[in-house]
Amino acid sequence: MNSLQSTELEILKAFIGVCEQLKIKYFLVCGTALGAVKYNGFIPWDDDVDVGLYREDYEEFCNKAQALLPDYYFLQTYKTDNKFPCIYCKIRDSRTTYIEKSMSSLNINHGVYIDVFPLDGYPKNKEESAILEKQKRIHELKLASAFKTTKQHSLKSKIFLKIERMLGYHRRTAKTVLKLEKILSQWRIEESELVCNHGNWQGKLEYAPKSQYGEGVLVDFEGIKVRVPENYDEYLTQKYGDWRAELPKEQQIGHHYYEIMDLNTPYKKYVRKSFGGSIKIIR
Repeated sequence: MNSLQSTELEILKAFIGVCEQLKIKYFLVCGTALGAVKYNGFIPWDDDVDVGLYREDYEEFCNKAQALLPDYYFLQTYKTDNKFPCIYCKIRDSRTTYIEKSMSSLNINHGVYIDVFPLDGYPKNKEESAILEKQKRIHELKLASAFKTTKQHSLKSKIFLKIERMLGYHRRTAKTVLKLEKILSQWRIEESELVCNHGNWQGKLEYAPKSQYGEGVLVDFEGIKVRVPENYDEYLTQKYGDWRAELPKEQQIGHHYYEIMDLNTPYKKYVRKSFGGSIKIIR
């Protein structure tokens, strides 16, 4: 376990502690669930932690967690940090710095974090499903205007995002997240056959039969017990295929790219407000 993972593990412990106090059920999801099952801890080259909460529990967590967390942890949502352009939340360690390239111009908390995803139900009706997917795509494109473009973006994407910024969508992300949140949370878990993590980047691979999550099972993770989806083999196979196989060496890399990482210095030491509400990084 490296020093970044160690910092994230402490945030995870605090998250689990809050869930236990609130008596709400969480799941490790995505690569964190894979690491827990396959390595009893972090995937060696992983650089983040992902957890999920059913929508009602997620709302309760967002409303109550800050008061239960240590003062140096910040619960970042579009409500507590209105430039934060995501439909999920993060718990940030304000004593540290982790400025991601994609968010490096945003005037937000830039501490080391873990991601907390809401898990939603999904409509059975095909017409409702089609409307949902269309609305989701429109709002996600609006939110994309808040992020920096990279070399990986096509010229068409860069032009499209530039037009969106000219229209000012990047200044209204809190309103966009609120609208999208209302759309995604219409279907209760209890009445749905699917559990959907709309916030993660893998799209419909994140739409899982409710039986995959079940009640969850406890496994070891870096010396603590954590909950993963009950039918984790089915869950991980859907997302990653043959998850037991080792990736080629060239693919054993993290997927978050940062401008600055400093685990011993608060992010505020590295940022200054700039023109138009954005920030400038001070190195």
